[in-house]
Amino acid sequence: MSWDRRVVRQVGLAQAALGFTVNSLGACLVLLAADLDSAPEELAWLSSAFGVGLLVAGVTGRWALRPGPRPALLGSALVAAAGTILLAIGASAVMAAAGALLLGLGAAGFVLVTPALLGGPDAAAGLARAYAAGSVSALFGPLAIGALAATGLSGRLALLIAVPPLLFLAADARPRRSAAATGPDADAVSVPDAVSVSATATVSSSDAVSVADAVCVADAVSFSGAVSSSGSGSGRGTGDGPLGSVERARPRVEVARAPSVWRAAGVWATIVVAVSIEFCFTIWSTTRLQATGLPAGAAAAAATTFLVGMAAGRLAAPRLIARRVPVILVGCGLAAAGTVVVALFDAPVPVTLGLALAGLGVAPFYPVTLARFVQVPGLPTARAAAYGALASGTAILAAPATLAALGAALDLRTAYLVAVLPLALVLAAATLPGRARP
Repeated sequence: MSWDRRVVRQVGLAQAALGFTVNSLGACLVLLAADLDSAPEELAWLSSAFGVGLLVAGVTGRWALRPGPRPALLGSALVAAAGTILLAIGASAVMAAAGALLLGLGAAGFVLVTPALLGGPDAAAGLARAYAAGSVSALFGPLAIGALAATGLSGRLALLIAVPPLLFLAADARPRRSAAATGPDADAVSVPDAVSVSATATVSSSDAVSVADAVCVADAVSFSGAVSSSGSGSGRGTGDGPLGSVERARPRVEVARAPSVWRAAGVWATIVVAVSIEFCFTIWSTTRLQATGLPAGAAAAAATTFLVGMAAGRLAAPRLIARRVPVILVGCGLAAAGTVVVALFDAPVPVTLGLALAGLGVAPFYPVTLARFVQVPGLPTARAAAYGALASGTAILAAPATLAALGAALDLRTAYLVAVLPLALVLAAATLPGRARP
């Protein structure tokens, strides 16, 4: 499937901004702790802000996407820009908390909108490419923060780099109303557009979900009620106008079956596990490296090796998926190996290499599990996007905080072993061949 150039541009900008800012939170956590003379573990709320935003997006997403994805994209860009500014210049915990919350809400909007714009049979490859752009951009966040901190300035000021692209994205996402606007570039959902047909697709041999031929009727439109209200007293909706066109098309389509609750819940849970593993490293890599003796700036820069692994893995993922490589199973093995290295060694070089290996393994987890969920038969795209954001928020709120609590009770090295290895085992078991299919 090929997407409109405007869609590709907007998704790319959104994911680049999200990657740069959100993956800088771990480095910001360390620097803010130094500014406020507190321990990094006491500022776990910084990472929780993104999770809170995702929970809000998950609860309100279905309604936020009703006018179309671009109004939500515009609002998200503006809110993220405001939050980034506050987090960069905030001189108190209150200002930093407000900035983190706004950034979390804006970034959550990007998470919500991306699968809504890139749905379809090729969702896994499209999402992998989109998140690859975010992963590449994420490399520069901690590097910029570390470099600026090394000069004696506040490294948090480097976050301001993301503000101009966010403002450009907001301007580019302004709805373009047109009577002829249809398809993926339309900004609002018209009555005929309320019916969408998805073809059968397979992501990969063990990471795939086959999507049965289906017609998904949008929640905002009652098909039978709309048809009975159209026409000239016939009650059949065969008159002129959009509802009549829907009725005339009716013999050629069938309404999708309702999704299996247990099937959807199982796929949803894999998103929670995937994001949990990713954010254990995203938030606490800098702290782990600092514990090996590196200063804060050097630790923030070295932590980008996890993001390097993520970027490399996501750039390679579309080709591997096309070749039917079981990317989740392979990734779980790599992530587990990287975790062991991070936990067992206490010198900067091996820990850095372990983070790179873990990033390479973690890379395909989120795009593939999210693509599976979007392609659950009978689940409308808007609802899938909202529930996907809810899954991410649940993981981001729970996993880094749990790792911090384990680190306080034991130590961060042991916490990685106790938290990440079981999660990788669960994800691998959930995606064994034969379990990924309906």
